[in-house]
Amino acid sequence: MMEGPGLPRDRYYLIYQEAREDECLLTIQPYAEEQALAEALSELKSQQITDYTIIKGQKLKATLRVTVDLTEDEAEEAKAES
Repeated sequence: MMEGPGLPRDRYYLIYQEAREDECLLTIQPYAEEQALAEALSELKSQQITDYTIIKGQKLKATLRVTVDLTEDEAEEAKAES
């Protein structure tokens, strides 16, 4: 696509997930410059995050749907009652 005054520029959207013991974080980060994206990918590599998605586009609309089912751990509940 041609760029020029008044024309929207393509952006890169980096999508990745970080998981820890007590949380899971999904990040969607836009980048206008390829150099900044390359630096972000290098940082992910240093954090040993190897699964990610890159989308190139002008403007994106996102919908996030999350379902979480939590149940009590019966063994932990029994310990607490003892």
